[in-house]
Amino acid sequence: MPSPDGGDEMRNRPTAEELLQIAEETLSNKVTTNLPQEQRYNVAMIVSAIGIARRELAGGRFAWDGELDALQRLYATDIQKPAESTLFNLSSKLASDFRAGVYDESSENHKVALNILIKDVLARLNEDSPRYLKMTS
Repeated sequence: MPSPDGGDEMRNRPTAEELLQIAEETLSNKVTTNLPQEQRYNVAMIVSAIGIARRELAGGRFAWDGELDALQRLYATDIQKPAESTLFNLSSKLASDFRAGVYDESSENHKVALNILIKDVLARLNEDSPRYLKMTS
């Protein structure tokens, strides 16, 4: 059923992302305060996992905007359907090529490949620990 804003589906509210945010906030702000000290670490781990999952859901299929395009340009390949398969294959090839020394400093594409790697690491760090990037900037 089309949604009023023209989307493909009408979803119930709260969404999965909103439910995760509610769970994360409830555990952090209400449940943790009533727990014995020795259980707070366990709840903190759960809160962290929920936050990572929520940020990954919000980020969509790709770690950063332009990720698939950058890999496609580096390897001069066409994007196949589904795009996730192409992303997985090209990311695997990039990792393998880095391990094999294909993108060492003498490589013609060293800076391009390194830039892709840096963007990927920063995007994943932002999902896993966004406070870390704020502390270092």
